[in-house]
Order: sequence, then C-alpha cells, then structure tokens
Amino acid sequence: MSEKQIVLVTGGTSGVGKAIAKSFAKRQATVILVGRNAEKAQAAVAKLQQDSGNQAISYLLGDLADKKQNQQIAAAFRNQYDHLDVLVNSAGNIPQTAQNNIDLNLRSHYWLTHNLEPELAKAQHAHVFIITGMPLAIKVGPIYERQHSLLDRGLWLLTHKTLLVDLLAYQLAPHQISVNALFPGGVQSNLLPWTKTITNTEVPAAVKIATDPDLREISGSFFDDKAQVVPLNNCKYNVNRAKTALSPYLWTA
Repeated sequence: MSEKQIVLVTGGTSGVGKAIAKSFAKRQATVILVGRNAEKAQAAVAKLQQDSGNQAISYLLGDLADKKQNQQIAAAFRNQYDHLDVLVNSAGNIPQTAQNNIDLNLRSHYWLTHNLEPELAKAQHAHVFIITGMPLAIKVGPIYERQHSLLDRGLWLLTHKTLLVDLLAYQLAPHQISVNALFPGGVQSNLLPWTKTITNTEVPAAVKIATDPDLREISGSFFDDKAQVVPLNNCKYNVNRAKTALSPYLWTA
C-alpha cells in the first residue's frame, strides 16, 4: 500500500466485517468500524489494534437500516475525514422478515454508499464492496420477489445484492468509483453454529482488489475469496434489470 488508505467497514465489529477490517489494518490503513453496540465496538477496536499493531482504528455507532441514522453516520465520518478510499458494506444478517431483509441487507448499503459519495469521489482510486454469499447460488438461483421462507429471503438477498452492484457501478461511474461484489469465503463468526468453528479471521482478497493496479479499476463485477472475477450471466445481471427489480425498494424508501 503506497499511501495510507482510509477504509470504512460496516458490520466491522464482528465476523466477516471484522476480518476485512483486520486485513486492511495489517496494511496500516486508517480503519473505521461501524456498529450498533458501543461495548462490542470498543472491544473490536482494541482487538484489531492488538493484532495489527495499528492504532489508527476507531468506530462509529448507529443503525444503518434507519435512514436518518445512516445519514448521521455519514455526517460523523465527514466531520473527521475529507475523503474515503474504501467503503465495505458488510453489515447484514440472516433475515427473519422481508422488511428486515430489505432495510438492512439492501437499502442500508444503497443509502450509505450514496451518503458517502462526495467523500468517495475525492479519493484517487475509490472502491466500494458489497459483501455477499456463495457465487454458485447467485449464478443458478432465480431472481424473484417472494420472501415467504428463510430460503426465499436468502436467495432474494443474494440476487438483489448482486443487482445492487450493477446499479451502483452504473451510478458511480462518472466519479470513477469502482463497485464490486465480494464473496469473502469461510470466515469465523457467530452467525451460524458451523461458522464458529472456522479458524480463518482475515479476508486478504479485499485488500488485493482495492490496491492491485490490475484489479482496482474493475467495476460492476463479482469477486471470489481468491480475488478472481466470477463470470455472471449478463442477461440476468445488468443495469436495466437492476433498475426494474430494485426500484420498488429504493425509489420509494
């Protein structure tokens, strides 16, 4: 990393978000975590500082699924920093309701990215990540609107996040801001019983994509945990399809 980057990681106090934050912290980036619980955020900052030897780690608090708090988080960042090099939209959950799925797993990413658009536009090579799930499910799963079951909501989440990447990449292209989906691979977290047993606590692919001159200009793509582009069906995932599918959730929010 030729110069110290400023990196904002939502959901950065645990799991995948914390692992991504750790990877950037070890490269001596300035890292800001976004979480909802002060005690948890303080513990995450202390742990990351200890593991990385990097003291330039801090946190912001708020509920990203709340539109007003989302704006307040962006304003709090703006009060401290004049630009943003990397935005990692990692906050999310296993949705128990359709509304929670829409608000946290879709709208929060869209809102925060646009709320921080001026700061991203000031960076030399700004990059936005949408953290998502298994590439195979995104490749073969249909895009539909029903969210009756947990399986429905999971597939809705994966496909609509991928469409969000297409939309944001198109919208932010005039500012030369790259937007990509990233599958982080297996990372230790408390999300599910089996993820608690995973030993991996880093996601180096995010750092590589955001810093490698051969990768950082790519936008509107899907990267796997090896920083390789996963080809998707352009007839299924494209900006026109994204506008149609996402407009009921984003334009009326």
